[in-house]
Amino acid sequence: MENNSSALTERGWAKINLTLNITGVSGAYHTLESLLMRVPLFDEAKISFAGEDSVSYSDGSSFKRDNVLRALDAVRRIAGSDKRFSVAVKRKIPSGQGLGASSAAAAAAALGAAKLLGVDAAAALKESGADCAFQASSYRAALARGLGEELTKVDLPPLYVLFCTTGRKLESEKVFAAYDVVGGAGGDYMDFITEQRPFNALETAAAAIEPDILRARRALTAAGFERVAMTGSGAGYIAVTSDKDEYLSGRGKLKAIALKESLITFDFTEVSK
Repeated sequence: MENNSSALTERGWAKINLTLNITGVSGAYHTLESLLMRVPLFDEAKISFAGEDSVSYSDGSSFKRDNVLRALDAVRRIAGSDKRFSVAVKRKIPSGQGLGASSAAAAAAALGAAKLLGVDAAAALKESGADCAFQASSYRAALARGLGEELTKVDLPPLYVLFCTTGRKLESEKVFAAYDVVGGAGGDYMDFITEQRPFNALETAAAAIEPDILRARRALTAAGFERVAMTGSGAGYIAVTSDKDEYLSGRGKLKAIALKESLITFDFTEVSK
């Protein structure tokens, strides 16, 4: 049954990739296995019925292939509806940094459109794009497989997480295309479960496109963090630790390095300081 509310507002949460393997190709997309964790940053989407589909972003972004429109199409297919929507995205997640900005907006839009049409959003989210199902879920962490739609909840210990970027942006399509040429080293996600060691098979390809992103990696290691990896298809890096002393010491050093080298940092820590 349709919801005749004038508008709904939904959230799509940012994510980080603690591990990322490329497992194959399905049609035009690469399949993957990735350990994802939610971080306390989100986009909000205000969704309402409209005469035609439209999407606007608070930061002025525009996309040739907009994931929000893809998500709306998925909801319509599930609902058997031809309804159109207006979506206004209030963006807080920086784009092109591997934090899932475009899929967070799509996840929020899919949730809202599904509620307006009175259907279960789960099936639509699986068709809406990589990471959407996770970013709309209540999971703190999950292992994502396939195109990101196959989720298995994972329990992780409390973690201290810092993020660093040069501010350079990378396009996922270009990074995946570069991966097909240069490849990249993956690993076993269980290494993170047991030892908190992150990895990302796309890092070699991303750095080949834009070597400057490596300044963020070097800043994190210079701050004293041992467990560092790129998140998503770049361009940001994360440092992860369960050691409070390492976190506190490294956080201060990273702030000083970032100020000197004009880097952008976020503290995604989930445990009390």
